[in-house]
Amino acid sequence: MKNIIALLLAPCLLTLPGCAVVGVKVDGVSPTSLRRDALQVVRRNGDTAAAQALARAQVKDISEFEQASALLAAAQLSAKARPGTPDHAVNVAATRSLLLLMTQRGFAPLPLGDGRTLGFSADTRTTLDPRSASEVVPADAIRITKLRMRTTQEGIGLPCVARFAPKSKSLQGEPGVPPRAGICEPVTALVRSEGKNPQLVFYRTRVDDRANVAGSPRTLAADFSAPLAYMLSRGRNRNMDVGALLRSGRMLSYMGLYQFARFDPNKIPVVFVHGLMSRPETWVPAVNELMADKQIRERYQFWFFLYPTGLPVWGSAAALRAELDRFRKVVDPSRSNRNIDRTVLVGHSMGGLISSLQIRTGGKALWKQFMDTPPEQLALSSDLKERIVRIVQFQPRPEISRVVFFATPHRGSDLAVHPISDFFSRLIRLPVSFLDADRYKLQSALREEYRELFVAPANSLVFLRSNSPLLKSILALPMRPGVPYHSVIGDQGRGDTPNSSDGVVPYWSSHMEGAASEKIVPSGHGAHENPEGIAELKRILRSHL
Repeated sequence: MKNIIALLLAPCLLTLPGCAVVGVKVDGVSPTSLRRDALQVVRRNGDTAAAQALARAQVKDISEFEQASALLAAAQLSAKARPGTPDHAVNVAATRSLLLLMTQRGFAPLPLGDGRTLGFSADTRTTLDPRSASEVVPADAIRITKLRMRTTQEGIGLPCVARFAPKSKSLQGEPGVPPRAGICEPVTALVRSEGKNPQLVFYRTRVDDRANVAGSPRTLAADFSAPLAYMLSRGRNRNMDVGALLRSGRMLSYMGLYQFARFDPNKIPVVFVHGLMSRPETWVPAVNELMADKQIRERYQFWFFLYPTGLPVWGSAAALRAELDRFRKVVDPSRSNRNIDRTVLVGHSMGGLISSLQIRTGGKALWKQFMDTPPEQLALSSDLKERIVRIVQFQPRPEISRVVFFATPHRGSDLAVHPISDFFSRLIRLPVSFLDADRYKLQSALREEYRELFVAPANSLVFLRSNSPLLKSILALPMRPGVPYHSVIGDQGRGDTPNSSDGVVPYWSSHMEGAASEKIVPSGHGAHENPEGIAELKRILRSHL
């Protein structure tokens, strides 16, 4: 049934694929496979001292500490090797073998038989204690398909993925851990030998991708796509969700703000809001390419708002406000973090409407558009009154300092009044709390021209109809002064703006007067996945700094 619905809805409402966002396969890492790979490295890289040490570590029936000593010698002898040189390949192979050896030991310190002990890094802002992670996987063991590019960086060391399961102690106190996937972090393993006892150090490359080696600063190798892909493989890994549209009540428990990394007080949040029948995964291609920019990955952190897309936009906007409050109470209760006060909000399609409501003022200005009686004077249950006030009484979010609208139907879409769209709008089942008996009293208090808009189905599809009075009411609300906003709009590559459309939203609906910038990209409704659209977002984020 869901496949049929998706098939019928897709041409009418979205141009988003329903399959997995990325393809992920993790190759098994075993002592046998590593020995084979290491011997191939030795054969390819000749008779260097480092290669000889790596070969000694592959001798059968060698003791654990003898193997570790030989691998350590190979890593030390090749420590200064430049990427692309024979000894660099030796260094990577030796580090990978040491990682497996230490993993098998549960990262217990390993005596080397000469009075020294091989240990590992401590947990700091720039380094990871591997025991705090649920697992550490070499990034080159993670094969990825469907992403336009794999965001990597050339340098020294072995890029890895550190995964933290949702209930990991390391994630305690984090406000938005994805419940299935947990959090994955890019780290780079490097053998350090400056002190008496050598260490296998894991550098947090999202924080700092440089390390001092033998007194010289060196760039660390890194793979920023592998953590995204591995995290997705542990979650739902799809950017389309029909169930969240048609059965919104069942999805309420999952609604919330989520992180793709642990909170960093030194970084500015970027909050992504997906569109109709979509999920946060739709932003993965953009995040993947944004991470290729060193300045952006070192100055920004990415959060994602997940919500059932059948809910009326007012309700979803209120939920996002509540989530922003919750995050702030957890990570910055004193409200002293200036980076949070520079938060950037990025919304696609209907997510842009939710974002728009975060920088506008509600209250009387909104309520008077629909009825003359104040909500507190209506003959409604106290519970419903409280919910109405929470939805209509709002101020611009103080932490939002910039908004980017991707393919946003500020004035609706003609496709939302298509007969098929109307048919499916009547299939949407909202939570019972939105359909209780009090709604009849509420409808009777509305001005006559608005009453039919609040008769079931009063859901997101009804809200998106072209020139909807509900959408006009948003545009009539005052915006917070001084908050710049930007528009990224698709024209299907036809170059016919202002008579253009992205196939779902026409230009007359997505255009916003007063925008700090407007970028037309040759895409359909998925402007947020278009290379030029992502490049524009990158430009905006760089200018925000």
